[in-house]
Amino acid sequence: MQQKRPILYYPEGTSHAEKIFAHFEKIEVRSYAPDSISNLISEKPEILIANTRLKVDENAVRTFPSVRIFATVSSGTDHVDFNSLKNNGRVFLNAPGCNAGSVAEYCYVSLIRRFSLSELKNMKVGMIGHGNTGKAFHKILKSKGISSVFYDPFYKAESSPLEEVLRSSVLSYHVPLTREGADSTYRMIGEKLISSLKPGTALINTSRGEIFSPEAFSLLLGRNDLYKVIDVFDPEPPSVESGSRLAEVPDSVFTPHIAGYSQIGRASGTYRVAEKLSILYKERPLPPLDSFLLNEGGFRTETFLTEEDAALRSAWKKGDAGYFERRRNSYPIRLDIGLV
Repeated sequence: MQQKRPILYYPEGTSHAEKIFAHFEKIEVRSYAPDSISNLISEKPEILIANTRLKVDENAVRTFPSVRIFATVSSGTDHVDFNSLKNNGRVFLNAPGCNAGSVAEYCYVSLIRRFSLSELKNMKVGMIGHGNTGKAFHKILKSKGISSVFYDPFYKAESSPLEEVLRSSVLSYHVPLTREGADSTYRMIGEKLISSLKPGTALINTSRGEIFSPEAFSLLLGRNDLYKVIDVFDPEPPSVESGSRLAEVPDSVFTPHIAGYSQIGRASGTYRVAEKLSILYKERPLPPLDSFLLNEGGFRTETFLTEEDAALRSAWKKGDAGYFERRRNSYPIRLDIGLV
């Protein structure tokens, strides 16, 4: 009698998933609509890939008793309760650093949209956080002759003092969302910091919306003398009322949490999780990632920001709060620049 293969479910719209997972022989692969994840309970999947909206905790373990491996094709882990998984003998897989280059290119393009390269060479970019994304952004800036400094308590020997970094002409946040400990990033940006920023400062947040206090974020929106680039919000998606206000904020760029959604950023996330599953289930090795990528297309990182910002604002003005998630779940192929 042939042994039943373990079932893997992944959300529709997962970049390159169909082609990459097609190489599995020992795992049965199926897709599901992101808004119908609860329907999977009766299908008894062993592997469940979901976006970071699913809280992987004690409740998730109870809701999906058949799932042995929870996964996300991104780097985020702030939605995961690792203690609950360990206590229940479950595993979590993700793809740390998969979209670092994509986010870094987003940050660079957001600056070029507002400043010329010659202007940027006379400015200093300050980064809060120097993990995978911070390092990738630093690499781009260095290649363009743009000065940068960073603050990161986990790289004390190389880190500049926080006070120095906060005086930079550009502030870019690249931190994980943490809620405990001396270096917690939850609500790390308060009203005092926003009030202290010099007119003309650019502030970029591609990490998590929760690093702002609500009061600080409101104050930021009201400062028309600052250039604001915001890809993440608290909550997500923003409410109709919040979106209506955001749509009218000048000298800013707003996008629906897609900074890391370039082709390489998304495909490599899927690919890295597939690699881990190949090892766990003793599948044959995958072909190289490059074999799954497109080299041509009309949607490019160099020019996409104006389009993304305009589409999101238009949706907010219409009271369409659902656009935010629809765009994320059905994102087109966005070709990378190749700076990292």
